[in-house]
Amino acid sequence: MKLIIKILKGEEYVVETTDDATILGIKQELERKSMIPVEHQKLLLIGKTLSDDKTVASYGNIKDGTKLTLVVKKPDPLKDVIYRQFKKYYQEEQSQKLTQEFMKDFDSKIHQLSLDDLEKIAADMLSKKRQNV
Repeated sequence: MKLIIKILKGEEYVVETTDDATILGIKQELERKSMIPVEHQKLLLIGKTLSDDKTVASYGNIKDGTKLTLVVKKPDPLKDVIYRQFKKYYQEEQSQKLTQEFMKDFDSKIHQLSLDDLEKIAADMLSKKRQNV
């Protein structure tokens, strides 16, 4: 069956799938086509979020030609991610201090990189992304 995935900014993709395919599998196929990471994708059917672990068949109203909407979620800022990780192991005040120190050290190290360093990092990331496609 073919599903039409409409991204809010106007692009559309057609994904070939089966009834026993998971929503996560559809997102992975969409990532290959659109280069939007799975973790930034939220698929909707008539305004309701589709669950990654469910199959197409578990949603009775998904049939050949059904249009799904893709919402692209912004990734969390690094500071928020680091803070949440520290919160798992430390008290509030300690977590805030550790996050501030981490970000200060991170910013310092980023500013020490040369343009050549940044170019090498970008080339390496693009190479790894192409290998996964």
